[in-house]
Amino acid sequence: MASGLRRCLGALPTTGQALATVGLTITAVINIPAALAAGSGRATWLCYAIALVAMLLVVETLVLFRRQPARADGIAGYVDAGLGRRPSTLAAWALFFGYGALFVGCLSFFAAYLASLLAALGLALPVLLLFGLGGAGALQLARRDVPVSATTMLVSETLSVLLVMALCGLVVLAASGGSSPPPPPGAGPPLGADVGAGLMAAVLSFIGFESAANLGEEVNRPQQAIPLALRASVLLAGGVFLFWAVVLTEGLSWLPLAVRQGTDPLLALSDLLRWPLAGRLVELGAALSLFGTSLGSLTAMGRLGWVLARVEVLPAELATVHGRFGTPAKALAASALPALGLGAVLLLAGQTPQTLYNTFGGGAVLAFLLVYGLVALAALQQPLAGMATGRRRWTAGACLLVCTLVLLSYGQSLLQGQQALLGGSLAILAVGALRVQWTVRAG
Repeated sequence: MASGLRRCLGALPTTGQALATVGLTITAVINIPAALAAGSGRATWLCYAIALVAMLLVVETLVLFRRQPARADGIAGYVDAGLGRRPSTLAAWALFFGYGALFVGCLSFFAAYLASLLAALGLALPVLLLFGLGGAGALQLARRDVPVSATTMLVSETLSVLLVMALCGLVVLAASGGSSPPPPPGAGPPLGADVGAGLMAAVLSFIGFESAANLGEEVNRPQQAIPLALRASVLLAGGVFLFWAVVLTEGLSWLPLAVRQGTDPLLALSDLLRWPLAGRLVELGAALSLFGTSLGSLTAMGRLGWVLARVEVLPAELATVHGRFGTPAKALAASALPALGLGAVLLLAGQTPQTLYNTFGGGAVLAFLLVYGLVALAALQQPLAGMATGRRRWTAGACLLVCTLVLLSYGQSLLQGQQALLGGSLAILAVGALRVQWTVRAG
């Protein structure tokens, strides 16, 4: 059955979609400081090395399915190849929830950074207003033209990464006794070295690379372009993250603990280095990156909503394609508007963007780890065309083991202080499971 989606993407914009949904700059401005605040300290680079190995195992497991028909439900379609319709539809629901959580969390932080930039220019606008405007802009781009939105994400992410690299250059100069001498020893309290404390932030940094697979029905030569995008996005992101984890850990160690744990520690670091403009430029880069990640998450979420509507887990009226743009415009709107409404209500209730990002990001990690594990199970269950049995079993087995260990570790940490997040995420997944069960029986 023809989907109606328009094939219009090459390998470069598909990779751009993956990198933008990962949101490289978010790791520099949010995730690495969060790992330090949690206690990873000098072991932050090791947290990212472990997360990179885990994500490479996930990537190679996904690549095992490269000869499967390209589908708009992305890696949930891989689950179908080995475990059948019910688990794959549940995986699509989990991904739908995960991308929705990323959309809300990243958009709220985008609004906060944009508000800070505008305030520095003398224009005070409320975060809630900017949250709504950012959501409307992302929806308009996502529904009108896939190549334009993918190119927008790639350009914004490239610019923001270059800005962070410039700040890292200042840190390296300061640490090596260049033109900006380093702060005196002991300017900040000593760092710890707890790998487990920062591992979840490191895993969260990679979430979103698999969104390239959701464009399977809109990519030219998807059997070549999608594996390339998956591998390139994780390798590029991993290399950048490791560099940042070393350099920024050193720079942030010069700050007092309270500043390290603040909303914008990189701005404080640039002030300490006597280059305040660099901090503002990084703040601009962060806003661009957060918008790109919001756009990428919404793009993937809309495709999953469209797929779920086609199997009537969501209303069947959403399973249409815009006649002019060739995008699932109704599914995009129906996905974005409730998410924006929820985010707005929480902001009105006094939740900070940092809290929203941590909460929704945590829910996304749970959802994606579950789906990665299901994909590994599917690969173990079913022989795949063109894949040697030994490679399939060893790769998928290692991926399943790593995902299970990380998921158990994360679940244990949630039980020690974030029971509401764990309970809420499980409740949403349970609702999806019941809906999938009822739909499959009815069909």
